[in-house]
Amino acid sequence: MHSVTTGELDMVASLSNSVHLAFFGLSAGAVITLGVTLVTVPMATPIMAAGFISATIVSSISTLFFGVMARISHKDARRKIEDIKRGK
Repeated sequence: MHSVTTGELDMVASLSNSVHLAFFGLSAGAVITLGVTLVTVPMATPIMAAGFISATIVSSISTLFFGVMARISHKDARRKIEDIKRGK
């Protein structure tokens, strides 16, 4: 049997949602970049504008999704850690 400190349990809980947070950061960066591009750059063709708008919408949806998933996985990890600390 191995002994684990409270700090180590908290570290495990904080690392459990790093994948969702990474994709959240990538998606949020894409939304910002695409939004700035849409506002500042004149689009040469309507097809190009439609492409940038659709990419912005897809990135916005994925940002929302990964943000929600990161929050859910963080809450689940905290709940599991609290259960372990209480001895359940």
